[in-house]
Amino acid sequence: MQNKPKKIKVEQSAGAILFRRQGRRVSYLLLQHTRGHWAFPKGHVEQGERSIDTARREIKEETNISRIRFFPNYKETIRFRFQWPQKSADAESRLKFVVFYLGQVFSENVKISEEHKDFQWVPYDRAMKILKHRNVRDLLEKAHALVVANNQNPQPAA
Repeated sequence: MQNKPKKIKVEQSAGAILFRRQGRRVSYLLLQHTRGHWAFPKGHVEQGERSIDTARREIKEETNISRIRFFPNYKETIRFRFQWPQKSADAESRLKFVVFYLGQVFSENVKISEEHKDFQWVPYDRAMKILKHRNVRDLLEKAHALVVANNQNPQPAA
């Protein structure tokens, strides 16, 4: 008797790399999850929701930030596999696609949600050292190049 291959559940999420300017200095917002790793705000796309709307909603829920200007020419997607629930004998394999936007915010005030235990605004070099996953560092590298190349405020995305 041959076992049927298990179906992989596919998940869709969206979020954003948020930055703020203080004169010539640029800082990026990192959130620390309760499991310890640092990341950008993101979350599951609800049925019928556009990814940009998911990013806005998740940012508001996770940071209480609502005033954001998105760069219209930055939209990057990463994908990765993981097991859920973690460290469980019944864990199933999942494939997650996450769309990331780049957004400028105008306040350093953050109120994190219960799913996070800390946050920090950090310069690019420090963020690259803190972020654990290569694909997330690649996102930040592309975003930072755009931020540096565009010293003016971005236009709002549609």
